[in-house]
Amino acid sequence: MKIIKYGLCLIFLASFLAGCSGAPASAENSKAAGYYTQLGGGYLQKGRLDLASLNLEKAIELDPGSADTHHFYALLQEKLRDDGKALEHFRKALQLDGKNSALLNNYGSHLCRTGDYNGAEQAFMSAVSDPLYKTPEFAYTNAGICVRKQGDSEKAESYFRKALQYNPRFPEALYQMARISQEKRDNTKAQAFLYRYNDAAPATPDTLLLCYQIESALNEPAKAESCAVALRSKFPESTAASQIN
Repeated sequence: MKIIKYGLCLIFLASFLAGCSGAPASAENSKAAGYYTQLGGGYLQKGRLDLASLNLEKAIELDPGSADTHHFYALLQEKLRDDGKALEHFRKALQLDGKNSALLNNYGSHLCRTGDYNGAEQAFMSAVSDPLYKTPEFAYTNAGICVRKQGDSEKAESYFRKALQYNPRFPEALYQMARISQEKRDNTKAQAFLYRYNDAAPATPDTLLLCYQIESALNEPAKAESCAVALRSKFPESTAASQIN
């Protein structure tokens, strides 16, 4: 299962639970830890952070050498806004399973969100260096978002295009390409990317605002108004809706 968050893309896979371990636990403890980790991960997905914490802490107690458990616990700490503890457990997970591309992607997302852009880009590139990585579009898109925060739109665009080479329907990369094209005033290209996005994923406040901006720039008032109406009706309390006159 994948969770795509606009901005940075997190990969949250049940298949992480492969039992990677460092310090050996007894077979019984390792099995029980895997069970608690799966429970904790499930509760984390559902937003039940209290139960996620209870189960993941139990899993760490039973098997402190499980990379998967530390990975999930790091994601939990991000939800709890404890960046220091999240970083600690990301690093523990990487010590135990440093070639896990999904882990590297999520670690890079954490570094980017907390301002370590160079470290984040390195993590994303480490993730895509694995030829067996099944979803490199996540890491390439995240790398693009991160370098764009540093003001390098050209390099960001190259990353987004690489993401689309792997998955031409990857929504976040399509949205980012539409944004870059619109900012470069190439609104025809921006419109084409946004149409591709709309074929691949549901509208969001940001995509509807971008639609309004693109259609307005192309002198398509009826289409622009249609985007504005959809934004106001579907997301009336959003920041994007407040930006339309």
